[in-house]
Amino acid sequence: MDNIILIGGGNQAHYTIDIINRVGKYNIVGIVDSTHPTGTERFGYKVIGRQEDLQSLIGQYNIQGGVISIGDNWIRYHIYNQILELVPDFKFVNAIHPSVIIGDNVKLGNGIIAMAGVIFNPKSQIGNLTFFATGAQIEHDCIIDDFASISAGSTLGGHVHIKQFAAITLNVTIVDRVSIGENSVIGAASLVTRSIRDNVLAYGNPAREIRDRKQGERFLK
Repeated sequence: MDNIILIGGGNQAHYTIDIINRVGKYNIVGIVDSTHPTGTERFGYKVIGRQEDLQSLIGQYNIQGGVISIGDNWIRYHIYNQILELVPDFKFVNAIHPSVIIGDNVKLGNGIIAMAGVIFNPKSQIGNLTFFATGAQIEHDCIIDDFASISAGSTLGGHVHIKQFAAITLNVTIVDRVSIGENSVIGAASLVTRSIRDNVLAYGNPAREIRDRKQGERFLK
């Protein structure tokens, strides 16, 4: 098995570890984290260093790749860029739960985390460093751009386009042929019946645009 690391020791690391161990394809040698002290333990694995230590850690632990286990889309993006500045050929592996259903002709990027019960239906395109929580359903011909996220229980109709950095929160339903703009957030339990612009917060039944959002604005508390 290839040796890998998790980048990020928060709550998302917990279920990412569970997924990787269930798949049995990779050996986790430790966690790289910027807040928890080196040598401490997170979810049964030691924090082995900081991001800036990555080059030396790769040699020390014979690391072949890793997963960014961070929930916020923008933070995940910035960590990704920092890693590539240090190690341009770093390999981002997928953590896809064994129960995930992947249909015919699905295109998967790299660095994806998909929790239990996720469905990727035929001809969907799943971008790099995307995140899918428990039971998210991605219908046929959907496009999920890089660094987007779909939370637990949300369902996307066919031909939906979720643009870069967009976040679909809990139990959202999006009807067919709708697009969600870059960096936009859809609030929990919303029904989206028409396309949403870039950089807005929208919610409701039917969902409507509530206010503008800044690039980099956090949506996870």
